[in-house]
Amino acid sequence: MDEAPEPSPEEALGEALAWLADEPDCADAHYEAGLVYEELGNEGERRRHFLEALRLDTLDATTPLAGYEAIICDQVERTLSDLPAAFAERLGAVTVLVQPRPSLPMVEEGLDPRLLGLFDGATAEELALGDAPLVSTQIYIFSHNLAASFEDEASLREEVTVTVLHEVGHFFGLDEDDMERLGLD
Repeated sequence: MDEAPEPSPEEALGEALAWLADEPDCADAHYEAGLVYEELGNEGERRRHFLEALRLDTLDATTPLAGYEAIICDQVERTLSDLPAAFAERLGAVTVLVQPRPSLPMVEEGLDPRLLGLFDGATAEELALGDAPLVSTQIYIFSHNLAASFEDEASLREEVTVTVLHEVGHFFGLDEDDMERLGLD
């Protein structure tokens, strides 16, 4: 059976804008429009729709969070404690923060509002060489985005582990291609 071809970015934009016309307060529609504008290279519209998706996601009370916050925090701790000692020791200067979703300033700067995790700061190599900027190094885990993406505990725990290891990988200098090869994408 043949799959339908992917729509062109222009066709995808038309679909996203039609969805928005039908459902102007739909976070998913704004998010989709933001993704299409990103593909088209329109940073202003991308940011505008991502900010609206963040605002609407923040208002959404349907995300199944009951108990998930504790599960996510527990899995973050388990994943970090399972790291080999040599890696865990080097990770000691990194702060790992669990917060609901990217902050408004993060999204204003261009971050995807539905990102699951983020590494921000100096890599292990930069720290070792003394080339690190004078900012703290942090890993963010976005709990509401994770909880909204996975409906059962086993899948959620697996994705939390992948997300933590992905961000730890960035600290150790791995890029997105490296992450994909390791199955951490």
